[in-house]
Amino acid sequence: MKYKRKDLLVDSAVLAIVLEVFALIVGSFPATLNKFLPFLK
Repeated sequence: MKYKRKDLLVDSAVLAIVLEVFALIVGSFPATLNKFLPFLK
């Protein structure tokens, strides 16, 4: 099985969605996350 261009497109789309969800969560709870992740300041 070869890794084709279509697979790369799908993987990058999935990665983009995951990063957006993570960014939304971080943006929703900045005070809580600053306690656990002080290096983000």
